[in-house]
Amino acid sequence: MTELARFAALLAFRQLRYRALASLAALAGVAVAVMLMLVQVGFRNGLYDSALALPRALAADLVLVSPGYRALTFSPPWFPRAALRDAAGVAGVAETASLYAYSGQVRSPETGGNLSVWLLGIDPAARVLDLPGLAEAQRALSVPETAFLDRLSRQEFRGVVARVAEAGFVRLPVYAPTADLAPVLSLRGLFTLGPSFTIDGTLLMSDLTLHATLGVPLDRVSIGLVRLEPGVAAAPVAVAIAARLDGRARVMTRADYLAEERRFYASRTPIGVIFNVGLLVGVAVGVVFILQVLNGLVDANLPDYAVLLAQGYRPAFLAAVVAQAAVAIALLTYLPALGLALAVTGAAAEVTRLPIGLHGSDMTMVLALSLAMAVVAAGMAVLRLRRADPLELFG
Repeated sequence: MTELARFAALLAFRQLRYRALASLAALAGVAVAVMLMLVQVGFRNGLYDSALALPRALAADLVLVSPGYRALTFSPPWFPRAALRDAAGVAGVAETASLYAYSGQVRSPETGGNLSVWLLGIDPAARVLDLPGLAEAQRALSVPETAFLDRLSRQEFRGVVARVAEAGFVRLPVYAPTADLAPVLSLRGLFTLGPSFTIDGTLLMSDLTLHATLGVPLDRVSIGLVRLEPGVAAAPVAVAIAARLDGRARVMTRADYLAEERRFYASRTPIGVIFNVGLLVGVAVGVVFILQVLNGLVDANLPDYAVLLAQGYRPAFLAAVVAQAAVAIALLTYLPALGLALAVTGAAAEVTRLPIGLHGSDMTMVLALSLAMAVVAAGMAVLRLRRADPLELFG
């Protein structure tokens, strides 16, 4: 059995090598299809990772949101701050904190045009966001009208980021529909979060500065953060808090909250669906191109296959030859496709400043899909082996 398998592999390799030039265009098509699959996954990661950057930064074991909450980046509806105070009284809760999140627009000090921003309000004395260097710097937000700018904001903010880093101070007008005069924030520092597909940049300020800038009531909380005492399990406390709040807010563990955020972008936004459909289209195109190579291989070697059948080799042996040729095609085209995809996603990440890229699990998944494409194409190509009838060829 082992000798037959080796012979099948050797035969498949030699046939592929002999047909390499004739199948070059189709092999390039397979590589391009795999590359597009990898690029789609990289872009999808950019969507998910940018959308989850802020939720992942929340310093919380449990998260409270409004009953009508969909996703953080879609201007989350508020819930009453009293609910968060009630949650603080549940056994096992160590402390609570509030995050206020509103989308808005600011006027670019360089071009005068409007830029979309996230306006985040926190208590400067509380631990709300676990971000590099923020805990030591956020006390400065206690000064009225002071804000920090995300240093990873989109390129529209690149000049402002450079000025804040160099001079330590930039004035930034904010568009506030309810104000007679546009309020002006003083950018006095930078923090690191990252841009998103929908927002140009993010501003972090105290809850009092946010209230003074937008006029939003502070008893309306966007996200409630609950930290538990060491060793306390999250799930039972979440159930106890939900029972006490009686529908005024939803309670989720950190893991459930992050999973819901990701699920929202994967299945309930057009761009998430487009990326997933694009991945399936890449699989279909790959199957077509692999099948084209295999059909050419089978057609060119039908007489040889008929001779092998006449010598006593079973049809299963010929199917193994075709299957191993298909797997070899998938493996040979994967590496150049991966190299091209890394170059494309790297360039896109540099231009957009989004976290576009491929993780190890993504590369493994696409390799598995490539092998699955090969198996499907091999199964379809094996049907052509029925033509390898020695009676018809030698009768």
